[in-house]
Amino acid sequence: MSLRLVTLSGVPITIAELRWPFHPSTSGSDWLVLHGRIDLLETASPEKLHAEVAVAMTQTMKQALGSVERQDVEGMVLNAIRKTIDNGQLAFLKSGKLQPVHVTSRYYSFLLKKVQFPTQSEQDARELIKRRVFWLGRKDPVDIAHRYDCEYLNLPREKMLELAGQLAAQGLIALDGDSARATDALKKEEQAIQAAMQKAVEAGKAATKISA
Repeated sequence: MSLRLVTLSGVPITIAELRWPFHPSTSGSDWLVLHGRIDLLETASPEKLHAEVAVAMTQTMKQALGSVERQDVEGMVLNAIRKTIDNGQLAFLKSGKLQPVHVTSRYYSFLLKKVQFPTQSEQDARELIKRRVFWLGRKDPVDIAHRYDCEYLNLPREKMLELAGQLAAQGLIALDGDSARATDALKKEEQAIQAAMQKAVEAGKAATKISA
């Protein structure tokens, strides 16, 4: 099954395809490139909107990471895609148009020699967990401290579980170990969650000046 994720800006996505491995750019630059397709989650997009992406990485980042094999950099790639959506730089369309996603040193600490995304506030992290459970945990339990989410938020798994416990105490999610389902109380927030998703999707279209 394709991996499903939710962005901080509230957009639920399916990683439909990433055509590993990275390969040298054919444009003559020294970038490494990985092509793929990101779908807006089907339940959020009856129109089947998607984004064709070209994930680009510099040789400097390749050297810093030491490896660009899937098992070593998949999380960083997926989170760079999510950050691009958060920044309103990726448009979901009915037709395909290749759009850039950059894996840069903004997501890497040369001091600590590790992938490091910006640390998010507890409020933003709770909102992400809530939206993740709303979109992905309506029928079956969903992991509320996925390792890619921990990297995306730059928060440890223990903190994610603590924040999920706070949401459970508010009656918004039903915890089952490290997983959770959406409660009726959370489902009542559908209008606000849908509005956040739509705002982020429209921002991407406007910023890239592309019409679906």
